[in-house]
Amino acid sequence: MREQWGSRLGFVLAVAGSAVGLGNIWRFPYICGMNGGGAFVLLYLLCVLLVGFPMLLVELVLGRAAQTSTVGAFSTMTKAKNGASDTFAILLLIAGLCLLFTKSFGYAIFIIAGAVLLLLTGWRAFGYISGVVVPILITGYYAVIGGWTLLYMYKSFSGALTFTDPAGADAVMTPIAHATGSMAPAVIICTLVFMLMCMLVVFCGVKNGIERWSKILMPLLFILLLVLIVRGLSLPGAQKGLRFFLSPDFSKLNGDSVLAALGHSFFSMSLGMGIVLTYGSYLKKKENIVQSAITVLGLDTLAALMAGLAIFPAVFAMGFEPNSGPVLVYQILPAAFNRIPGNASWLWNGLFFMMIGVAALTSGISLLEPPVRVCVDEFKWPRKFSIILISLICAGIGCACAVSMSNWDRFPVIPKLLAKLWSDGTPGSLFALLDNFACNWMLPLLGFFSAIYVGWIWGVNQAAKELRRGNKTAYGNIWLIISGLRDTEGSGGRKISRASLVVFWGFFIRFVTPVLVLTAFLHAI
Repeated sequence: MREQWGSRLGFVLAVAGSAVGLGNIWRFPYICGMNGGGAFVLLYLLCVLLVGFPMLLVELVLGRAAQTSTVGAFSTMTKAKNGASDTFAILLLIAGLCLLFTKSFGYAIFIIAGAVLLLLTGWRAFGYISGVVVPILITGYYAVIGGWTLLYMYKSFSGALTFTDPAGADAVMTPIAHATGSMAPAVIICTLVFMLMCMLVVFCGVKNGIERWSKILMPLLFILLLVLIVRGLSLPGAQKGLRFFLSPDFSKLNGDSVLAALGHSFFSMSLGMGIVLTYGSYLKKKENIVQSAITVLGLDTLAALMAGLAIFPAVFAMGFEPNSGPVLVYQILPAAFNRIPGNASWLWNGLFFMMIGVAALTSGISLLEPPVRVCVDEFKWPRKFSIILISLICAGIGCACAVSMSNWDRFPVIPKLLAKLWSDGTPGSLFALLDNFACNWMLPLLGFFSAIYVGWIWGVNQAAKELRRGNKTAYGNIWLIISGLRDTEGSGGRKISRASLVVFWGFFIRFVTPVLVLTAFLHAI
């Protein structure tokens, strides 16, 4: 029997835990710092409404309607098609993308032919890419960041993280990031430990594992954020950080800022990874999808804003630059905490990296579930065997990424092969390659095709019917008003309003959202 969430709260916290990961705690503050602060926050919130929320509803609706894995969702909701044709169409699309790297005009023919074949033959292979390939690749290099976090947390509580300037921070970070010398075994061990933690939670199942731990980890994450906010705001000069983060200066924005906000709104909601769709398949039919989606959206946005409030006051109070980039979390923040008067810097560093560790764990757990679900539903493998197999594959990719962060010295054959595809040079490391391929290529493409599938293939009418489930006995509820749905059975035969928000949602997923996502994709490549 297929598992289901024990409660709506458990489902909301599980989806929010996936969204409130390193994307919000690590990535959002540094890209916000690089794009002017407050103005970027407003821009990001706008993109969340235009892209994040419509796509969140797309994946939740499709998942609950299918009640199966990503593969089943993209094959059973329309007429069953030939799997061989799907595979051939996907190969054509991949060939087109490879040619696109070489700037060959031939890529257009392959991409168009692949897209047409998918529309004519079915979407089964698309489900494998979104529910197996992409989550495994992301989990592989994500485990490296999780391992770093565990290592920094250990160093913090043991009092070994004492640097107070960027030079000292670089001296600590470089051996870890490059896995050189005596740090190589430690980095690999921490990567494996992180994967083991994720595996054990998923091993316990949906209700007793993912849901139970989400109810523990998500409140803990917000408590840690709140503690760090209070400490940061109490520092002299913290008001400068507040002004930077909350006072918009639109002169700091440019075209790249708009596209960065659009791309991050997609990434931060865990869209295109098969997570939301898989979690939606465990939803009971009586649950209100719109209400749950709005709650998830609120928690995700709240976490991003709280992360900024926790980080920027400390950065400005200690005199560091907010536009330090990806190193902001691992280098600048510990240096800022270590310059706080008193002898408690180890505590603030420890709490900070514990918070990042919790965020990484909730996302890692979510990334494991989609490929496991595919193995169980499509291949009929035992769940425990599937979890172990997928975890081992991810751990292998993670270890490979951990030891090749700086260059290709340990894998010299790969860049020679890639050089034949990339005319502009090979990515600097395996980590950079997977990150670029998964986040800049696959996620936007998967989001684009998901919107096309629900908006044009499965159909907005069918999606609207699924949205309406769980709302039949709640006429007059505020969430019904927000969603624009009407109870046609118990309210005098009222029909769905032509101006209702569900109609706008249908218009967005058919026309607006795909265009915005495709724009972000073209910019990224």
